[in-house]
Amino acid sequence: MDYKRRPNVIMFMLDTLRASDTYQNSSLENLNRMAKEGVNYTNAVAPGTWTATSHASMFAGKPVSSIPEASKDMFKNGTNKIDPWFVKTKFLPDQVSTLASKLCAMGYTTSLFSNNPFLNSMTNLSTGFNSTYDLWKETNTSKRGKLVESASALLQGGSATRIRMMDISYSISRIFPREVLDRIYLDLRIRLDRGVAERDSTYNMDRGAKSTNHMIKRHIEDTEQFDIMPKFYFMNYIEAHENYPVRKEVIQDKWLYMSGILELDKSITKELHEAYLKRIRYLDRMVGKALGLMKKGGILDDALVVFLSDHGQFFGEHGLLYHSLTPYNAVSNVPLISVRFKNGKPLKEGKTIAEPVSLGRIDAAIQKVADNSYQNLNGNMFGDVYSEHTGISEGWDEYLLSKLRKRSKSADMIYRAKRQSNRRSVAIYGDKFKLIHFYGKRMDELYAIEDSNEERNVIGAHQSEQKKMLKRYIKYVSNHTPLLT
Repeated sequence: MDYKRRPNVIMFMLDTLRASDTYQNSSLENLNRMAKEGVNYTNAVAPGTWTATSHASMFAGKPVSSIPEASKDMFKNGTNKIDPWFVKTKFLPDQVSTLASKLCAMGYTTSLFSNNPFLNSMTNLSTGFNSTYDLWKETNTSKRGKLVESASALLQGGSATRIRMMDISYSISRIFPREVLDRIYLDLRIRLDRGVAERDSTYNMDRGAKSTNHMIKRHIEDTEQFDIMPKFYFMNYIEAHENYPVRKEVIQDKWLYMSGILELDKSITKELHEAYLKRIRYLDRMVGKALGLMKKGGILDDALVVFLSDHGQFFGEHGLLYHSLTPYNAVSNVPLISVRFKNGKPLKEGKTIAEPVSLGRIDAAIQKVADNSYQNLNGNMFGDVYSEHTGISEGWDEYLLSKLRKRSKSADMIYRAKRQSNRRSVAIYGDKFKLIHFYGKRMDELYAIEDSNEERNVIGAHQSEQKKMLKRYIKYVSNHTPLLT
């Protein structure tokens, strides 16, 4: 096999990056330059609404709903679904064929650099990678070793241990009158939010990008210098994820807002959004440094470089905050930029593609570039486009909430908000319209594609379009049997 003829494939997964804050942000010098020089998909759609679902779909090349491990209900029977990034929860089946494993079969060496706790060596999302760097775990252990060690010991005790602790907590709570318990619960929840912020690098710009770039540099120096095999790098940067450097008195627990306990007013969403923009400006600089390291190491002599995200973020749109929620544009529309490099320099294609494309199809597109069928992603990203919300990711406190809600108004309000947000929905993209289907739990919504802010629901005037789009989606899902291997 002539390894030299296959291009390197470099994927920058810029976690939680919104399309609207990428293409309309002139301060992102590196991403703007790449968008001008490469192929720029302005209407790329994430297959899921949070990290695990989108990554599983992109790596396996399957719709989220056809992957039982990724589409399971995280807010049901919480006895075995608490804090999945600390326990052996799988988001893909064992021995699954992934993009990384397929590239391995084509002669690639594959490396995963992850700052996301869901994307690690335990969840099967790293299947197929020769090297996996769990940078989130390493970074948190080095900064907060005793805390992480204690938390890990507790969580590794299994669901029985965690449920026993929750039962004890609930038993203790019963000594307090309802009004007192409600104040205690709300106060503890706010304290937990601020305590996590103090220990979780919330008020810093960097959330692992420096460590990632340092590890990329070491990896190139230690393993790639004399290696002629083509390389596949997948890097997850998490700077744009929630917990932002705002005033310390600002509470960032989204369920306090989503439940109506706190008012999600414009001053809060503006402050959070501005802090988010600061983070992605920092991230853009770190991406530029990573590209510099790869150029120096010869990785960009012949390479396809892809910039993308797994989902976006709500900052008050439709009354929502953060992600893992209904796939409106703020969370479903993400950036996708692909650039072909030769001799360390980008080939200037300067193409913009406005037609909706699904990132759930990117594995096939990458393989076409790897086998030299295409020079870039353009030409093989089109087809049915859907973004599936199969439920929320925050199911860790479902068991405790289900008990406390009987005696605490705040716990009941949060429980109800989580239950409502956990309902399945799907965004179905057509040539002219986008349909949000709620599976009969509420009325569907239809928006014109050019209505990017989704301000005008036009379903009343286009019910025939709704039926046609829904019929196509049902056929699409029925053609994808559950992923078993």
